[in-house]
Amino acid sequence: MSAGQEGVEHTELTKRNFSNFAVVILLTSSVGVGFGAIDLVMIAPLGVTYVAAVGLADLIVMGLTAYCTGLVHVFSSRLGIAEGERSLADRLAVLVGAFAVCALFLQALAMGLALGAEWFLERAGQDAELIPLAVDYIEVRLFGMIVALVWASASEALRVCNMKSISLKIMIYGFVGNALLDYAFLHTDAAGAFSSPAQAVAVATVLVYSVMAVYGAFVFVRRVRQRERHLSRADRHAVLTEFQSMVWTSQGVGVRHLNDYMAAIIPFMFIGTLGPQVLAASAVGVKVYTIFCRVPQACVTGTSVFYSYQIGKGATADELRSHGKRLLVYTAVPTAIGTVVVLALSPWLVKLFGGSGELDVRQGVVMLFAFMVTMPLYVVEATYTAILTVHQRGALLSTVTTVATYGLMIPLAWISVFVMGSAFWAIALGSIASAAVIVLMLGRALYRDHWAATPPAMAVGRVGAQVAASAPDTSASGDGRDAEGKGEGLWR
Repeated sequence: MSAGQEGVEHTELTKRNFSNFAVVILLTSSVGVGFGAIDLVMIAPLGVTYVAAVGLADLIVMGLTAYCTGLVHVFSSRLGIAEGERSLADRLAVLVGAFAVCALFLQALAMGLALGAEWFLERAGQDAELIPLAVDYIEVRLFGMIVALVWASASEALRVCNMKSISLKIMIYGFVGNALLDYAFLHTDAAGAFSSPAQAVAVATVLVYSVMAVYGAFVFVRRVRQRERHLSRADRHAVLTEFQSMVWTSQGVGVRHLNDYMAAIIPFMFIGTLGPQVLAASAVGVKVYTIFCRVPQACVTGTSVFYSYQIGKGATADELRSHGKRLLVYTAVPTAIGTVVVLALSPWLVKLFGGSGELDVRQGVVMLFAFMVTMPLYVVEATYTAILTVHQRGALLSTVTTVATYGLMIPLAWISVFVMGSAFWAIALGSIASAAVIVLMLGRALYRDHWAATPPAMAVGRVGAQVAASAPDTSASGDGRDAEGKGEGLWR
């Protein structure tokens, strides 16, 4: 096999390539679960006050992170298109340059929000004892948002360019490093250097992200340079054009992720008014559900990458539709099998994650079922979202999910809790209704604008002169399509 053939073999959509990719992503995201929980685990021996403060602060950080992830997914999709097109050597510098400018804008936003964190928490009526500790954590994490973005994008780049095992190894090393730094900053003389334990664990996380980001980016560039031999320099005009497109599309995708975050948090706050037993049962249900969701999420990540490859290869609308349906099947089959297993084992899983014997196991099983019953629609919605992100349809994604989240999901959850008194329907009814609308609207746009034999006024192009993305038009066309997808430049 020649070097060229070896270089593009990973872009072929086969069951083996897809399953290998999804398994590595599943392992990586599983490590990520531990990565996100290590701060709470390490600070827990210091008392419940610190646990509450870090938990509260991390909830806020997660919201902004969800929004910023839009940039990572848009960058990844465009990198995948370039990889499929075999134009990475020419496109990498432009993509990185545009990403860097977008990341600086998001960093400025994060710093502004960090400076207003204390005011926000006071207005939100949070406990006065928790506010200074939470602010310590929020400020450090948000001031270091850019390194988290760089690491996330470097990790995505490694996966796209067939170096996914390297991303997994860096994540494992980072997890170990974070645990060690947390211990050193909390339980040794180094603790005196920080204003609070909350600040200490935040600094440890940012330092680890910084090392991971630098090393991940270094390894990626070195491997790509070895493969491509020569990387083109970025033209200033090309970077500006790419930035104008990337910042617009990434905001739309970011709003879509933020809507998912709000759709998860707000109904849970409603459920909390039904009492501690119901809230505990719901918390156990969502914990099992969240862990299981790593399976479809890994497959959807694979969908985004392999679909990007096909765009880059100049696939026709018929070929894209065929590949899209295959990718949906590749995600649906393991998810369906896993769903059956989780439901069959639900009493045991609820007892396992419920901890003490005080939890109502039957209530926990009911709440787990409420989450799992939404899985079929979840898979279709997530797949369509990943594909439309590749097509740079940020405005469509943000508009549809905003209407479904605040017009259906949250109102139905409120009615279910405060009128019907049911936590089950707060999750099931709202999720099913909103997801059905989202699937309908996204599917309509996908089949009409990108998978039709002759897509109306929006050609499915490739990276470079043929794909979406220049001068964004914030207005929507009369038939409901967003105005992205024209010109040069160029993931619930």
